Amino acid sequence: NGRKVRDDASHPLAFAILREAIMREDGGFVHPDLGLLIPAPSGATRGIGMVRDNYNMCQTRCLPGTENEKLRAKSTDALAERQGTTASTSPTTDATVDPTRPAFWEISMSQLATKEHIKDAIDGQQSAEEIYRQEEILIKVPLSYQMTRKLALSTLTPLIPAKVNQRAPLQELDDAALLVLLLAHERGRGLNSKFLPYIKTLPISPSCGYSPVIRSQVLETISLMGIELDMDVNGWPAEITRAGDRAQMIADGLTKDYGSYISIPKGDKAFAVIQWALCQVASRATAGNEYFGALRLVPMIDMINHDVNAGGFTELAGHERRVGGDGVNIGPSEKGAFYVRSLRHGRRKPLKRGQELLANYNVPNYGPLDWYVSLGFVPPERMGRWQKVDAHFKKARTYATDL
Repeated sequence: NGRKVRDDASHPLAFAILREAIMREDGGFVHPDLGLLIPAPSGATRGIGMVRDNYNMCQTRCLPGTENEKLRAKSTDALAERQGTTASTSPTTDATVDPTRPAFWEISMSQLATKEHIKDAIDGQQSAEEIYRQEEILIKVPLSYQMTRKLALSTLTPLIPAKVNQRAPLQELDDAALLVLLLAHERGRGLNSKFLPYIKTLPISPSCGYSPVIRSQVLETISLMGIELDMDVNGWPAEITRAGDRAQMIADGLTKDYGSYISIPKGDKAFAVIQWALCQVASRATAGNEYFGALRLVPMIDMINHDVNAGGFTELAGHERRVGGDGVNIGPSEKGAFYVRSLRHGRRKPLKRGQELLANYNVPNYGPLDWYVSLGFVPPERMGRWQKVDAHFKKARTYATDL
C-alpha cells in the first residue's frame, strides 16, 4: 500500500529507501543486515538493529572477512599461485590468531562458565585482527547527505529577497535556526528534495519534551516519574511550559521573517511546519566540527538510540588511514562524514539478529530536565537525584590567558 509507506515513518520500506539514498552518495554505507526494530529492545518506540543475519553469515562462513581482509586474502592467494604453493585463509594458520583459541562466534556457553573464561575470550578477541568477523563500520553518512549550515545558506539565500536579507540577515542566524529553515523548506519541496527519504522517516509528532502536540502526555509522564521513580520533578511542568513558549516565539519570528519565501507543503501553514522542524532539530541534531557546521542533521544516525556504555558518533577528519583497526581507508574527500560502530565499554560488540545498535549521545552536562526538554526522555543514568557540581580546581592556565 503506497499510502501506508508514505505516511508511516517507521515502515521497513521507508528505511530501505533511506538506506539506498545514503548508499548512492560517494562514501555512504549502511550494513545490509540493519533495519528497524519496533519496538526497540532499549525500550524506545523504534530503533536500528540487526533484522537478519544473511550478510553477516556470508561474511563469516561462505565469503569470510571484511572488505580489507578479503583483499588481503585474495592477494595472498594470488602470490601463492604464482609461487606454485597453496595459501590458506583458515584462522588456525593465520599468524596473528592463536590456533588453540576457538573463534569468538563459535564459543559455546559451556566455555564461558566463569569470569576468567569470559575475560580470556574477550582478551583473545582484542589481541589480534581476527578474520571471519562482522564489518566494523555499520553506518557511514557522508557530508554530502547531511544538513549543514553551509548547505542551508547556499539553499536559502537565493530565495530571500535582498531587502529582507538586509533587514534580517540569514548569515546572523545560528546553526540551529538555519537547520530549522532548511528542514522546513526541504519538506515543502517534496519529490524535488534529495532529502525526501530522510524526511519521510521523521516522526510526524517530534519527541522533544516541549512539543505542544504531546503536552498532555508529557505532563502525565512527569507526574509518573515523580511517583514511580522518586525523581525530583519539582518545577518541571513550569519549565516545560516556559520552553514551549520560547520555542513558539522562535518559530513565530522565523515565520514572520522567512516563512513567505521558503517552500511549504500544500495545505500546511508555514508556522506549523517551522514549529515541527524546530522540534526535530532540538531532539535530533548532532554536534560536529565547526568547519563543516557545529550542528548538523545526519540522516539515519539520528535514529540510533542512546546507551551511556556504547560508543559515540565519530566524525572523520579526512586524514585517517585506518578507522578503529578495521582497515577502512579514508580519503580527503570523506571529511565531515559520520560513522558508527557497535561498541560497548570501548570494546567491539558484534550484533546478532534482533540486537540493537546503540550509541552514546555524549552530553555529560545535561541534567534530567535538559534530557527531557530536548529529547523527550530521561536515560537510566540520569533518573536518580542528580545535581551538577562545578569543578573544584580552576581550569588550567594557558599562555593565551596569561597574556
